[in-house]
Amino acid sequence: MDLKIINMKQIILFSVCFLLAQEANGQEQTMRTEKIDFRTSSIAPMLNFLRDLKGGEADRSQISDIFDHPDYDFEFRRYGIKSKEPLIEYFLQLNTIDESEIPTLPGREFVLRNNHKHWLAAYETPEHYQELYERMLAAVTDETFDRAYTLLKKGLPTEADISNIPLISTMSIGMSFGYVFDGAMHVDLMGFDKYSFPMSALSELIAHEIHHIAMYRWADNFAGDFTPAELFVFMFSIEGLAIKFCNNAEGVFSKALDSTRSGMKLNYLNERFYETYEVFETTLEKLRTGEMSREELGKQWENYWGRTHTDEQSLDEEPLLGQSRIYSFGNDLFGSIYDVYGAETLFDCVRHPLKASELFKQIVASRK
Repeated sequence: MDLKIINMKQIILFSVCFLLAQEANGQEQTMRTEKIDFRTSSIAPMLNFLRDLKGGEADRSQISDIFDHPDYDFEFRRYGIKSKEPLIEYFLQLNTIDESEIPTLPGREFVLRNNHKHWLAAYETPEHYQELYERMLAAVTDETFDRAYTLLKKGLPTEADISNIPLISTMSIGMSFGYVFDGAMHVDLMGFDKYSFPMSALSELIAHEIHHIAMYRWADNFAGDFTPAELFVFMFSIEGLAIKFCNNAEGVFSKALDSTRSGMKLNYLNERFYETYEVFETTLEKLRTGEMSREELGKQWENYWGRTHTDEQSLDEEPLLGQSRIYSFGNDLFGSIYDVYGAETLFDCVRHPLKASELFKQIVASRK
């Protein structure tokens, strides 16, 4: 996993900027919002294309120009898409293509097929997505970012850097609702419908993605020297702590921070905790003894830990899980350490991941 973050000076367009100011005692943190504009300028052209396609007036140059937009270039780089031609062909036939003929993308074989019904919905009712777009713009207020900061405050070390983080929104060609890449965060406009995500929870989504960037920046100071075993344990902290502190997730051992409000549901994965824990312990031992290579770990990380299909599903079906084991197990592993030992021990464990695995083993054993 590449922990290097792109030089933020390279990102010069429309950014959401935060400043952390430390009070004299070094504990209190305050934030002021420098700019709450964010990059959405690819959305209107895409909506226009969908309207024109429905009216029989769309052409190749129109969709080609849209995919030349910097925000779609950002998406293509994130998803590893080398050529826009398969996407152009797909979108020109969006309303007529047989599902069996939807093109596959190298490394993202089913992304267009899994997204097809959502794009058809956008084609049929572009006015709905126009209204959704306007609601999203109206939801980005100072209060939204103040709420995001409140959620972040407990979940980051005091020296964390959350300055100069751009926010990009597109009608996404991928399945992720929110993600971070190249030091920026992305939100899929269609994700509000795909995942039945309420606009009122936008603060949680933004906090979650900012948390990732802050953790990567902080970890860039020490994670480069991790052994494979340490890196394996550390990787669970990124998503695990984001859902712990920003999404009020409830695990098997990690408790929701606010019992008065609903949080992220992980029931399917929580029910399979002990099976997952056995895989974790076995993998960790193999990495410690050199029986598993980095390449083998990478394959396991993608095919087991990152799987969002249920055990009963095949990979060509649309995933039924909103999160993978990376989220649920990471929440239990690192979130329970926070619950039992507090923030200082938690962030020490992020710096020293094998300490985290040992403390977690004790927490699990104490339940039996």
